Amino acid sequence: MQMNVECTTTKFESYLLGKYNNWHQAQTYPSRFSQVCIVWEKVSNGYHSKQWYRHESHMPYRERNHKIRVVSEDTVVVENYHLDWTRDGNCDMIFKFDGNQWIGKLIGDNCIVRGNAKVISEINLTKIGLESRDKGVDENGDKVFGGWDLYKFVREINSAVE
Repeated sequence: MQMNVECTTTKFESYLLGKYNNWHQAQTYPSRFSQVCIVWEKVSNGYHSKQWYRHESHMPYRERNHKIRVVSEDTVVVENYHLDWTRDGNCDMIFKFDGNQWIGKLIGDNCIVRGNAKVISEINLTKIGLESRDKGVDENGDKVFGGWDLYKFVREINSAVE
């Protein structure tokens, strides 16, 4: 099992790690998409991610630490941690490999941020990029933040995707 865990982790990392931007999408549809950058990197205890608006590179609007738990050869869970490595288990995501991409979604519906906004999130990791949809809704299902459209990010720094 150890070899399968290592192999699955390496495969998942090859799709995840790197720097991404949606500049082309944002320039094509400036009224619908902000210019956003995302970085996923490996750190000593696990992984670190941050997201920021292009014009606010020194002020990420989302920053977290993570650990990857392999469930099977085609399924991993990305566990969320605060920056001080205390656990934040309500917003973990499960990813399944379909042969071409890793398709991820939140586990359950207990991811609550900004007071009482329930987060709805999905991520598709491909060999060349990342597609993401994040939104927060209130108790009536009305949008508090985010959008219904899929953000399409292209990898700037490629980490050995085969």
